Amino acid sequence: MTASEDDSTARNPRAASVMHRVAAVHHDDPGHGEGLQAGQTFAYPSGTAMARFLALIEPVLIPRVDRDILRKLPAELDSPSARSVLTDSSVMLVPLTVRDSVLGFLVFGRKPGRPAFLPADLAACQEMAERAALSLHNARLYHHQARTSAVLRRSLLPMLPPHLPGVEIAYRYHPYSRTTQVGGDWLDAIRLPGHRVGLVIGDVAGHGLHAAVAMGQLRTAVKTLATLDLPPAQLLLRLDQFAQGLDQTILATCLYGIYDPLTRRATFASAGHLPPILVSPDGKDELLQVPVSAPIGVGSPAIDTFELSIDPGSLLLMCTDGLVETREEDIEEGLSAVRRSLTTPHLSLEEACDALLGRQHPGGRHDDAAVLMARLHGVPHGRIATWPRPQRPEQVRIAHWSQE
Repeated sequence: MTASEDDSTARNPRAASVMHRVAAVHHDDPGHGEGLQAGQTFAYPSGTAMARFLALIEPVLIPRVDRDILRKLPAELDSPSARSVLTDSSVMLVPLTVRDSVLGFLVFGRKPGRPAFLPADLAACQEMAERAALSLHNARLYHHQARTSAVLRRSLLPMLPPHLPGVEIAYRYHPYSRTTQVGGDWLDAIRLPGHRVGLVIGDVAGHGLHAAVAMGQLRTAVKTLATLDLPPAQLLLRLDQFAQGLDQTILATCLYGIYDPLTRRATFASAGHLPPILVSPDGKDELLQVPVSAPIGVGSPAIDTFELSIDPGSLLLMCTDGLVETREEDIEEGLSAVRRSLTTPHLSLEEACDALLGRQHPGGRHDDAAVLMARLHGVPHGRIATWPRPQRPEQVRIAHWSQE
């Protein structure tokens, strides 16, 4: 069996073709079919017999290979071992075609002394080739789709800042679809002025590529709005307006928070999303009571915020409902299970993420799941320098010089 290097070979007699021998089976003595082993690559220049065969997409039946045919063998078959196999044999060449394109071809041979191939044999082998070509075509489509999805998935994963003062971050993103490998969940950690960090997690309704495209639009919008240094409530209101202005209807939940490691305070706003979980250094867990507004795309008139002080070393968890909601448990039960698992000590946030996913979905996932963990250490007060200035107009110029 030989397959083409490209996805297909068009019906063009002038086009050269490159083929790889991917499989070869024979029942001769060891070494007798050495010249027909798999793994070889052949180029068929335009004008050769093999190029014409691939262009015409017609099977070839040779009842018996005589000396005249041997003299016309393609170069890749012109070897002592190949000649010994083909001499006085009966041969069929059957193209592997899908939608008038050649993916490769099959070669069948019978040893001398056995009955020659008949037209009925050729018809049976053509049917076999059609099924093989369809399987090969589907495999290539799946490979192409998987490769495209992998590129898309990598482009949608967060590019976390290399260093955030007083903040340690880990995340996991697992799409439900094993085919597309992308979904509607997203998360990000965005560096903000004043050593602050914006933490965001969201979930677009639906699965697959359509949800992933919508997610990519919302994720880009959030990162753009974050550069304007908007408070969480204003950012979500702007995001809702953006979603309503799109051509397609998008419904999504989103949780956005800003953490200031200097003041050790955080502010959160939620558009229909699950509340975050905070675990203090002494192991006490708390479900933060962030006011929940309507999801993104509905048109919420107002969004409230929730602000709190955070002890150094606290653990913050933000997740999508795919982590806590299963067929056996509702969201409340799932959140309780997550809170219990977060109190277990781990060596690192990476291990904590893996352990959490393993506990929540030991038998696999039924939805997209995203997890964002942040260890909020804060910046020690001893490392913060302050320079008080009198409230006089001339101090503006001095402050500007000091910043330069």
